[in-house]
Amino acid sequence: MFVVGLTGGIGSGKSAAADEFARLGASVVDTDAIAHALTQPGGAAVPEIEKRFGKEFVPDGAMDRKKMRDHVFADPAAKRALEALLHPMIREESARLIAAARTQVTRAARLAAADDVIDNAGSRDALRNQVAALHQKYLQFAKP
Repeated sequence: MFVVGLTGGIGSGKSAAADEFARLGASVVDTDAIAHALTQPGGAAVPEIEKRFGKEFVPDGAMDRKKMRDHVFADPAAKRALEALLHPMIREESARLIAAARTQVTRAARLAAADDVIDNAGSRDALRNQVAALHQKYLQFAKP
């Protein structure tokens, strides 16, 4: 299995890139989504967060993200404690999801199954022409 890690700073477009990979058929494991799930009501990390940081950090059964963010950025030891709790859980769930992901279909298999193929190796105008031609073809299929 081939695994790619997608990293970048806040607002760098990681989610947009991941969405495009998913649109193309790649399985995407989103560690941010895993972290959110772990810290929501019923999440596996919530009892330990409450134990380590106190009830005020999980007032409604979910981690108060703003309160925790403010706390860990003001206290490096608290940040290390939260990371020590969450990171192994995130890695474990990531590994489980990666193992469950189906390997992406090969290019040859995709081409063999395709009714139409758009070659995007040329210019933007060439792409527009191909899409326009297919659009017209599909409009013909759609006519009653």
